[in-house]
Amino acid sequence: MSDTTTTESTATDQSATTNDPTLESVYEQLEALTDRVEQLEAEVERKDERIEELEAELTEYKRFAGSEFADVRGRITDVEDQTDELETTLQETPTETIDPEENGSQTTIAETPLERICALPEHVADQELTTNQKRARFIARDVLDYAEKAPAGLVLDSQTITKVITASEGSKPHTQTVARVMNFLSKLGKDEVEQTKRRGKKLVVVEEKAADRYHDRCDRDIEHAPAGSVMS
Repeated sequence: MSDTTTTESTATDQSATTNDPTLESVYEQLEALTDRVEQLEAEVERKDERIEELEAELTEYKRFAGSEFADVRGRITDVEDQTDELETTLQETPTETIDPEENGSQTTIAETPLERICALPEHVADQELTTNQKRARFIARDVLDYAEKAPAGLVLDSQTITKVITASEGSKPHTQTVARVMNFLSKLGKDEVEQTKRRGKKLVVVEEKAADRYHDRCDRDIEHAPAGSVMS
């Protein structure tokens, strides 16, 4: 009798456990969680693969961009070297002597190459001068308007030259471009223009009388370029 009762009790408990709605709900939730975990794992795996692909693409892009940058930088350097060579050649070309009597008129001879290029008509300047030489010419012709007066003369710093070029061309020039323009002003101006440095700042100092002549040159209506070499 006792064994029969125990068996019946166990069967009843198992039946109750199987039919318990709470336990069934827990099982369903566990299954749903298991499915969700599997989905998330698959999604993470896909994202890992995508990240690896993107990293590979980024590495390739960096390699390509570095190669392209080096190529462009090399071409820029070549052009700058060619420009320097051309500018040096122009400056070293000897000047031809102008005889006013042979010319049949009283021609005013420019004292410096900078004064000569200030006297050039625009179309001749466009043909004969490099870009930085034209910038130096532009600044020299109106240096009275841009420079600050000092006991030594008219003073221009690199910041002022940058502002003048930016206003003229609509874009800010590179620092190296400004340095080249300052060098041209000094070289072409001969003894009338001095490039110096004060308190760590580069300056160009122009004699006031020379600045007057540069401005006077550009005010004249010149139909022909001055005879002889422009840059000597």
